[in-house]
Amino acid sequence: MNKQQNKNKTCLLCGGNANLNYVGMNGYVEGTKYDVYECSNCFSSFVDPMSNLKEEYNIIYGGDNTKDAGYNYYYYLAKGVKSLKNPLKDLYDYCAIFWGVIKAINDSNTKKGAKILEVGSGLGYLTYALNKAGYDCEGIDYSDTATNFANNFFGNKYSQGTIETYSENNEGKFDVVIATEVIEHIIDPNSFIKSALKVLKSGGTLIFTTPIKDIHPKGTIWQTDYAPVHLWWFTEKGIEAVAKNNMTSVKFVDFTEYAKYKILNINLGTANIAPNNSSVVNKKGVFLNTRKKDYKEIIMKILPAWLYIKIVCFYHNLKFLQIKKNKIADRYMCAMCAVISKV
Repeated sequence: MNKQQNKNKTCLLCGGNANLNYVGMNGYVEGTKYDVYECSNCFSSFVDPMSNLKEEYNIIYGGDNTKDAGYNYYYYLAKGVKSLKNPLKDLYDYCAIFWGVIKAINDSNTKKGAKILEVGSGLGYLTYALNKAGYDCEGIDYSDTATNFANNFFGNKYSQGTIETYSENNEGKFDVVIATEVIEHIIDPNSFIKSALKVLKSGGTLIFTTPIKDIHPKGTIWQTDYAPVHLWWFTEKGIEAVAKNNMTSVKFVDFTEYAKYKILNINLGTANIAPNNSSVVNKKGVFLNTRKKDYKEIIMKILPAWLYIKIVCFYHNLKFLQIKKNKIADRYMCAMCAVISKV
Protein backbone atom coordinates (compact mmCIF):
# COMPACT_ATOMS: atom_id res chain seq x y z
CA MET A 1 0.00 0.00 0.00
CA ASN A 2 1.20 3.47 -0.84
CA LYS A 3 1.47 5.48 2.38
CA GLN A 4 1.75 9.25 2.61
CA GLN A 5 4.50 10.08 5.09
CA ASN A 6 6.44 13.27 5.85
CA LYS A 7 9.70 11.43 5.51
CA ASN A 8 12.70 12.67 3.54
CA LYS A 9 16.39 12.09 2.96
CA THR A 10 19.25 14.10 1.49
CA CYS A 11 20.08 13.19 -2.09
CA LEU A 12 23.61 11.80 -2.20
CA LEU A 13 24.04 13.11 -5.75
CA CYS A 14 23.19 16.80 -5.53
CA GLY A 15 22.44 17.44 -1.86
CA GLY A 16 18.79 18.18 -2.57
CA ASN A 17 15.82 17.10 -0.48
CA ALA A 18 14.58 13.63 -1.47
CA ASN A 19 10.92 12.91 -0.73
CA LEU A 20 9.47 9.51 0.08
CA ASN A 21 7.51 8.46 -3.00
CA TYR A 22 6.46 4.91 -2.24
CA VAL A 23 6.62 2.52 0.73
CA GLY A 24 7.24 -1.22 0.51
CA MET A 25 8.02 -1.88 -3.17
CA ASN A 26 8.65 -5.58 -3.73
CA GLY A 27 12.27 -6.49 -4.46
CA TYR A 28 13.64 -8.86 -7.09
CA VAL A 29 14.08 -11.65 -4.54
CA GLU A 30 10.99 -12.86 -2.68
CA GLY A 31 10.62 -11.44 0.81
CA THR A 32 12.55 -8.20 0.18
CA LYS A 33 10.95 -4.74 0.39
CA TYR A 34 12.21 -1.26 -0.58
CA ASP A 35 11.00 2.31 -0.21
CA VAL A 36 11.41 4.72 -3.15
CA TYR A 37 12.65 8.32 -2.83
CA GLU A 38 12.80 11.07 -5.45
CA CYS A 39 15.08 14.12 -5.25
CA SER A 40 13.21 17.42 -5.56
CA ASN A 41 16.28 19.05 -7.17
CA CYS A 42 17.86 16.60 -9.66
CA PHE A 43 14.75 14.32 -9.83
CA SER A 44 16.82 11.14 -9.61
CA SER A 45 15.25 8.30 -7.61
CA PHE A 46 16.73 5.77 -5.22
CA VAL A 47 15.63 2.99 -2.88
CA ASP A 48 15.98 2.35 0.82
CA PRO A 49 17.53 0.22 2.18
CA MET A 50 20.60 0.43 -0.05
CA SER A 51 21.23 -3.31 -0.17
CA ASN A 52 23.36 -5.05 -2.79
CA LEU A 53 24.51 -8.18 -0.99
CA LYS A 54 26.73 -10.51 -2.98
CA GLU A 55 24.50 -13.49 -2.14
CA GLU A 56 21.57 -11.72 -3.81
CA TYR A 57 23.66 -11.20 -6.94
CA ASN A 58 24.54 -14.88 -6.97
CA ILE A 59 20.83 -15.69 -6.81
CA ILE A 60 20.19 -13.32 -9.71
CA TYR A 61 22.98 -14.76 -11.86
CA GLY A 62 21.70 -18.24 -11.03
CA GLY A 63 25.09 -19.87 -10.46
CA ASP A 64 25.20 -21.37 -13.94
CA ASN A 65 23.21 -21.35 -17.15
CA THR A 66 21.08 -24.33 -16.15
CA LYS A 67 19.23 -22.47 -13.41
CA ASP A 68 16.15 -20.35 -13.82
CA ALA A 69 17.22 -16.95 -12.49
CA GLY A 70 16.45 -13.92 -14.62
CA TYR A 71 19.87 -13.40 -16.18
CA ASN A 72 19.93 -16.57 -18.31
CA TYR A 73 19.77 -14.35 -21.40
CA TYR A 74 23.30 -13.15 -20.64
CA TYR A 75 24.67 -16.70 -20.65
CA TYR A 76 23.07 -17.10 -24.06
CA LEU A 77 24.65 -13.84 -25.24
CA ALA A 78 28.07 -14.86 -23.89
CA LYS A 79 27.97 -18.12 -25.85
CA GLY A 80 27.03 -16.28 -29.02
CA VAL A 81 29.74 -13.64 -28.67
CA LYS A 82 32.43 -16.30 -28.31
CA SER A 83 31.42 -17.82 -31.65
CA LEU A 84 31.50 -14.54 -33.62
CA LYS A 85 34.43 -13.60 -35.86
CA ASN A 86 34.19 -9.86 -35.06
CA PRO A 87 32.14 -9.69 -31.85
CA LEU A 88 32.77 -5.99 -31.13
CA LYS A 89 31.32 -4.96 -34.50
CA ASP A 90 28.32 -7.20 -33.97
CA LEU A 91 27.71 -5.85 -30.46
CA TYR A 92 27.82 -2.35 -31.96
CA ASP A 93 25.00 -3.28 -34.33
CA TYR A 94 23.13 -5.43 -31.83
CA CYS A 95 22.25 -3.05 -29.00
CA ALA A 96 22.02 0.68 -28.28
CA ILE A 97 24.05 0.36 -25.08
CA PHE A 98 27.02 -1.22 -26.85
CA TRP A 99 26.62 1.20 -29.75
CA GLY A 100 26.95 4.13 -27.36
CA VAL A 101 30.00 2.71 -25.58
CA ILE A 102 31.85 1.79 -28.78
CA LYS A 103 31.01 5.17 -30.33
CA ALA A 104 32.47 6.87 -27.25
CA ILE A 105 35.63 4.75 -27.52
CA ASN A 106 36.01 5.68 -31.18
CA ASP A 107 35.26 9.36 -30.52
CA SER A 108 37.97 9.44 -27.84
CA ASN A 109 40.53 8.28 -30.45
CA THR A 110 41.51 5.31 -28.32
CA LYS A 111 44.14 3.31 -30.19
CA LYS A 112 44.31 -0.46 -30.50
CA GLY A 113 46.45 -1.89 -27.74
CA ALA A 114 45.12 0.66 -25.24
CA LYS A 115 44.57 -0.65 -21.72
CA ILE A 116 40.86 -0.86 -20.87
CA LEU A 117 39.14 -1.89 -17.65
CA GLU A 118 35.53 -3.04 -17.76
CA VAL A 119 33.94 -2.52 -14.36
CA GLY A 120 30.95 -4.76 -13.82
CA SER A 121 32.10 -7.12 -16.56
CA GLY A 122 29.44 -9.68 -15.67
CA LEU A 123 29.80 -12.83 -17.74
CA GLY A 124 32.68 -11.29 -19.66
CA TYR A 125 31.53 -10.94 -23.26
CA LEU A 126 32.27 -7.23 -23.79
CA THR A 127 35.77 -7.60 -22.31
CA TYR A 128 36.30 -10.59 -24.62
CA ALA A 129 35.04 -8.65 -27.65
CA LEU A 130 37.36 -5.71 -26.90
CA ASN A 131 40.35 -8.06 -26.64
CA LYS A 132 39.40 -9.71 -29.93
CA ALA A 133 39.32 -6.23 -31.50
CA GLY A 134 42.91 -5.55 -30.45
CA TYR A 135 42.55 -3.73 -27.14
CA ASP A 136 44.17 -4.87 -23.90
CA CYS A 137 41.11 -5.29 -21.71
CA GLU A 138 40.46 -6.88 -18.35
CA GLY A 139 37.28 -7.13 -16.32
CA ILE A 140 36.23 -6.83 -12.70
CA ASP A 141 32.87 -7.75 -11.20
CA TYR A 142 31.28 -7.86 -7.76
CA SER A 143 29.85 -11.34 -8.33
CA ASP A 144 32.27 -14.25 -8.05
CA THR A 145 29.64 -16.38 -9.79
CA ALA A 146 29.99 -14.12 -12.84
CA THR A 147 33.80 -13.87 -12.77
CA ASN A 148 34.22 -17.63 -12.30
CA PHE A 149 32.12 -18.21 -15.41
CA ALA A 150 34.00 -15.54 -17.40
CA ASN A 151 37.44 -16.87 -16.49
CA ASN A 152 36.46 -20.43 -17.37
CA PHE A 153 34.69 -19.48 -20.60
CA PHE A 154 36.74 -16.59 -22.02
CA GLY A 155 40.14 -16.92 -20.33
CA ASN A 156 41.80 -15.56 -17.24
CA LYS A 157 41.09 -11.84 -17.65
CA TYR A 158 38.62 -11.28 -14.84
CA SER A 159 38.84 -10.59 -11.11
CA GLN A 160 36.23 -10.39 -8.38
CA GLY A 161 35.88 -7.24 -6.32
CA THR A 162 34.80 -3.62 -6.33
CA ILE A 163 36.36 -0.70 -8.17
CA GLU A 164 36.93 1.01 -4.82
CA THR A 165 39.18 -1.81 -3.59
CA TYR A 166 40.76 -2.38 -7.00
CA SER A 167 41.73 1.28 -7.37
CA GLU A 168 43.92 1.18 -4.26
CA ASN A 169 46.68 -0.74 -6.09
CA ASN A 170 46.01 0.21 -9.71
CA GLU A 171 46.16 3.99 -9.83
CA GLY A 172 46.77 5.53 -13.27
CA LYS A 173 46.89 2.18 -15.06
CA PHE A 174 44.21 2.43 -17.77
CA ASP A 175 43.45 4.50 -20.86
CA VAL A 176 39.73 3.77 -20.71
CA VAL A 177 37.33 2.56 -18.03
CA ILE A 178 33.94 1.17 -19.15
CA ALA A 179 30.94 0.42 -16.96
CA THR A 180 27.78 -0.64 -18.78
CA GLU A 181 24.65 -0.60 -16.61
CA VAL A 182 26.63 -0.64 -13.35
CA ILE A 183 26.38 2.70 -11.53
CA GLU A 184 22.69 2.16 -10.79
CA HIS A 185 23.71 -0.90 -8.74
CA ILE A 186 26.13 1.06 -6.53
CA ILE A 187 25.30 2.37 -3.05
CA ASP A 188 27.56 5.43 -3.41
CA PRO A 189 27.84 6.67 -7.03
CA ASN A 190 30.27 9.43 -5.97
CA SER A 191 32.75 6.89 -4.59
CA PHE A 192 32.31 4.75 -7.70
CA ILE A 193 33.18 7.60 -10.07
CA LYS A 194 36.08 8.73 -7.87
CA SER A 195 37.60 5.23 -7.91
CA ALA A 196 37.02 4.78 -11.65
CA LEU A 197 38.80 8.07 -12.34
CA LYS A 198 41.62 7.04 -10.00
CA VAL A 199 42.62 4.04 -12.14
CA LEU A 200 42.66 6.18 -15.30
CA LYS A 201 45.79 7.74 -16.73
CA SER A 202 45.78 11.51 -17.13
CA GLY A 203 43.70 12.24 -20.22
CA GLY A 204 41.95 8.88 -19.95
CA THR A 205 38.25 8.36 -20.57
CA LEU A 206 35.50 6.99 -18.34
CA ILE A 207 32.46 5.70 -20.24
CA PHE A 208 29.38 4.43 -18.46
CA THR A 209 25.76 3.72 -19.25
CA THR A 210 22.69 3.65 -17.04
CA PRO A 211 18.91 3.63 -17.53
CA ILE A 212 17.62 7.17 -18.01
CA LYS A 213 14.68 8.56 -16.08
CA ASP A 214 14.31 11.72 -18.20
CA ILE A 215 12.35 10.00 -20.98
CA HIS A 216 9.55 8.87 -18.67
CA PRO A 217 6.44 10.89 -17.75
CA LYS A 218 6.76 13.15 -14.72
CA GLY A 219 5.45 11.31 -11.68
CA THR A 220 6.65 7.84 -12.75
CA ILE A 221 7.72 6.20 -9.50
CA TRP A 222 10.04 3.37 -10.60
CA GLN A 223 10.40 2.11 -14.18
CA THR A 224 13.72 0.31 -13.98
CA ASP A 225 14.91 -3.05 -12.67
CA TYR A 226 13.76 -4.29 -9.29
CA ALA A 227 15.90 -3.53 -6.23
CA PRO A 228 18.53 -4.56 -5.31
CA VAL A 229 19.44 -5.11 -8.96
CA HIS A 230 18.99 -1.34 -9.36
CA LEU A 231 19.33 0.97 -6.39
CA TRP A 232 19.27 4.24 -8.38
CA TRP A 233 17.31 5.62 -11.31
CA PHE A 234 19.26 8.58 -12.67
CA THR A 235 18.44 11.73 -14.56
CA GLU A 236 21.13 13.49 -16.58
CA LYS A 237 21.05 16.24 -13.94
CA GLY A 238 21.84 13.65 -11.29
CA ILE A 239 24.83 12.32 -13.24
CA GLU A 240 26.03 15.90 -13.82
CA ALA A 241 25.95 16.38 -10.04
CA VAL A 242 28.08 13.26 -9.50
CA ALA A 243 30.63 14.54 -12.02
CA LYS A 244 30.68 17.94 -10.28
CA ASN A 245 31.24 16.23 -6.93
CA ASN A 246 34.37 14.71 -8.46
CA MET A 247 35.53 18.10 -9.80
CA THR A 248 34.93 17.23 -13.43
CA SER A 249 32.21 17.48 -16.07
CA VAL A 250 30.31 14.98 -18.18
CA LYS A 251 29.11 14.73 -21.76
CA PHE A 252 26.36 12.46 -23.03
CA VAL A 253 26.41 10.40 -26.20
CA ASP A 254 23.79 11.55 -28.70
CA PHE A 255 21.78 8.54 -29.92
CA THR A 256 20.20 10.34 -32.86
CA GLU A 257 22.34 8.48 -35.38
CA TYR A 258 21.51 5.11 -33.82
CA ALA A 259 17.79 5.79 -33.45
CA LYS A 260 17.30 7.27 -36.91
CA TYR A 261 16.48 3.97 -38.61
CA LYS A 262 15.72 1.75 -35.63
CA ILE A 263 12.40 0.58 -34.29
CA LEU A 264 12.01 2.30 -30.94
CA ASN A 265 10.01 0.04 -28.66
CA ILE A 266 10.76 1.59 -25.28
CA ASN A 267 8.51 0.76 -22.34
CA LEU A 268 7.64 4.11 -20.80
CA GLY A 269 6.34 4.37 -17.26
CA THR A 270 2.96 5.67 -16.17
CA ALA A 271 2.70 8.61 -13.80
CA ASN A 272 1.57 7.92 -10.24
CA ILE A 273 1.12 4.19 -10.74
CA ALA A 274 2.39 2.17 -7.79
CA PRO A 275 5.36 -0.12 -8.61
CA ASN A 276 3.82 -3.02 -6.69
CA ASN A 277 4.57 -5.93 -9.01
CA SER A 278 5.39 -9.23 -7.32
CA SER A 279 8.98 -10.37 -6.80
CA VAL A 280 10.68 -12.18 -9.68
CA VAL A 281 12.50 -15.11 -8.08
CA ASN A 282 12.53 -16.99 -4.80
CA LYS A 283 15.66 -17.34 -2.68
CA LYS A 284 16.78 -20.32 -4.78
CA GLY A 285 16.73 -18.23 -7.96
CA VAL A 286 13.66 -19.92 -9.43
CA PHE A 287 11.01 -17.80 -11.15
CA LEU A 288 7.89 -17.35 -9.04
CA ASN A 289 5.48 -16.85 -11.90
CA THR A 290 5.49 -18.80 -15.14
CA ARG A 291 4.72 -16.51 -18.05
CA LYS A 292 4.21 -17.12 -21.72
CA LYS A 293 7.47 -16.75 -23.62
CA ASP A 294 7.59 -13.99 -26.23
CA TYR A 295 8.69 -14.60 -29.81
CA LYS A 296 12.30 -13.61 -29.10
CA GLU A 297 12.61 -16.17 -26.32
CA ILE A 298 11.11 -18.84 -28.54
CA ILE A 299 13.60 -18.02 -31.30
CA MET A 300 16.48 -18.14 -28.80
CA LYS A 301 15.42 -21.65 -27.79
CA ILE A 302 15.71 -22.76 -31.41
CA LEU A 303 18.69 -20.87 -32.85
CA PRO A 304 22.31 -20.97 -31.76
CA ALA A 305 23.22 -17.74 -30.01
CA TRP A 306 25.69 -16.49 -32.62
CA LEU A 307 23.09 -16.86 -35.37
CA TYR A 308 20.45 -15.03 -33.34
CA ILE A 309 22.87 -12.12 -32.80
CA LYS A 310 23.70 -11.97 -36.52
CA ILE A 311 20.02 -11.97 -37.47
CA VAL A 312 19.27 -9.12 -35.04
CA CYS A 313 22.22 -7.13 -36.44
CA PHE A 314 21.03 -7.76 -40.01
CA TYR A 315 17.51 -6.67 -39.10
CA HIS A 316 18.76 -3.52 -37.41
CA ASN A 317 20.55 -2.53 -40.58
CA LEU A 318 17.55 -2.98 -42.91
CA LYS A 319 16.86 0.74 -42.87
CA PHE A 320 14.02 0.68 -45.39
CA LEU A 321 11.97 -1.60 -43.09
CA GLN A 322 12.26 0.50 -39.97
CA ILE A 323 9.18 2.23 -38.61
CA LYS A 324 9.20 4.59 -35.65
CA LYS A 325 6.86 3.12 -33.04
CA ASN A 326 7.58 5.40 -30.14
CA LYS A 327 8.95 8.81 -31.05
CA ILE A 328 10.94 10.36 -28.20
CA ALA A 329 13.61 13.04 -27.92
CA ASP A 330 16.09 12.27 -30.69
CA ARG A 331 19.22 12.11 -28.56
CA TYR A 332 17.73 9.74 -25.99
CA MET A 333 17.42 5.98 -25.87
CA CYS A 334 16.36 3.78 -22.95
CA ALA A 335 19.79 4.39 -21.41
CA MET A 336 22.15 7.33 -21.25
CA CYS A 337 25.82 6.93 -22.12
CA ALA A 338 27.98 9.34 -20.12
CA VAL A 339 31.58 10.25 -20.93
CA ILE A 340 34.04 11.83 -18.48
CA SER A 341 37.62 12.75 -19.41
CA LYS A 342 40.23 12.75 -16.66
CA VAL A 343 42.23 15.98 -16.62
